[in-house]
Amino acid sequence: LKRGAVSATLDPLEVLWNGLRVPLSPLEATLLVTLLRRSRLRWHECEEVLTENGGCVDSRDVLIHRIRRKFAQAGAADPIETLRGWGIRFRTEADRRGSHALWIGATEEVEDDR
Repeated sequence: LKRGAVSATLDPLEVLWNGLRVPLSPLEATLLVTLLRRSRLRWHECEEVLTENGGCVDSRDVLIHRIRRKFAQAGAADPIETLRGWGIRFRTEADRRGSHALWIGATEEVEDDR
């Protein structure tokens, strides 16, 4: 999956920004990849993702904050837009070629971050 500068592999679950690994926890990655696939999630859908993956519903805001912080640390734009009273939407940052498109099956060169 690739949408703009953010891409994800599903097996293993991993999130990349412009080819750099973003060190998300498994639950953070699951939430972000679900958002990446659907473009937007209502609050109850976010809570379903957390519950189905062993997370606590009350940790939703903390997880979203951690995802934002980890993207900021990588030099990326905030990938999550909060829609008051509704839920969240994926905020697409253009990739190196200027594309905002969603690609399924796209390959991305991974930079070694060691």
